[in-house]
Amino acid sequence: MSSQIETSIVIATYNRASYLAQCLEALARLEFDPKRFEVLIVDNNSNDDTPTVCMHFIQAHPELDIRYIFEKNQGASQARNRGVEEARGEIICFLDDDSPPFPHWLHTLLQALNDPSVGCAGGPSILDFQGQAIPRWLDGDLQSLLSSYALPYTEITQLTEWYQFPLSCNMAIRRRLFYELGFLRTDLSKIADQPLAAAETEMADRINKAGWKVVYVPHAPVYHLVPPERLNREYIYHRGRGLAKSHIILTDSRKPHIILRWFASDGWYAARRFFWLSLAIIERNEKWFDDYIRFWIIAQRIPLRFKRLFSGGRSLA
Repeated sequence: MSSQIETSIVIATYNRASYLAQCLEALARLEFDPKRFEVLIVDNNSNDDTPTVCMHFIQAHPELDIRYIFEKNQGASQARNRGVEEARGEIICFLDDDSPPFPHWLHTLLQALNDPSVGCAGGPSILDFQGQAIPRWLDGDLQSLLSSYALPYTEITQLTEWYQFPLSCNMAIRRRLFYELGFLRTDLSKIADQPLAAAETEMADRINKAGWKVVYVPHAPVYHLVPPERLNREYIYHRGRGLAKSHIILTDSRKPHIILRWFASDGWYAARRFFWLSLAIIERNEKWFDDYIRFWIIAQRIPLRFKRLFSGGRSLA
């Protein structure tokens, strides 16, 4: 089958065998010629039933070109980069192990890449709470910390701002761009309980700055399965701190004027967020926790930036 492969679907996975199984079953239901794509499952040191789930799926679906790859170097970026290295397709599609795609997902996503000027495309990520009650404080804005992603466009739309770029749970990139512009940054890699993020955002930003289009494909969605342990404030704090750390790494500089600019920016935005938080509390607005988290994430940057500065750019862990 390899001679006709156009697309490589890369799934990095770590200790989520039950969710991975749902994602793989969704791939088996894709409305797309199986001879035109391959699936690369990159096991990033799992110690659960992940290998067994993969072997059973491979045996049950001989019509699919599936490879199981073990990557010992821990980290989401490390695993995805390994998938890119092993890929045979000219288009790399990233899925998370807990992000089962819709049947028409691949066909619709690849249509955007028929435009030769498009280097990266991504679609919505729709949260699936699997019948669980959603806490009242977890409104639409905070759900972005659970990997909810949707933009207000109904047609394929070019994106130019980093905060709009697609998520790694639903993203396609031309393989050649990894070799021309560099692979995913491993210093922004999510490792076990270290909730760093933004490796895919930084990659999309490089693609955009190199003159390629980054586009949003509204009709190419995936589900994002939400486990019970994420429906609490502790997890939201955990994710928020990871975003703050990621921002510090992305904006790191040794130049004094840039350092001062970022300190001033953090202080200004923290003050603005504190104002809106105070207003929400005074008005007894039910969404005060959303304002608090937004303030808290930005305020976290200031001590983290000091730590990064005086540690000579070393780890923020």
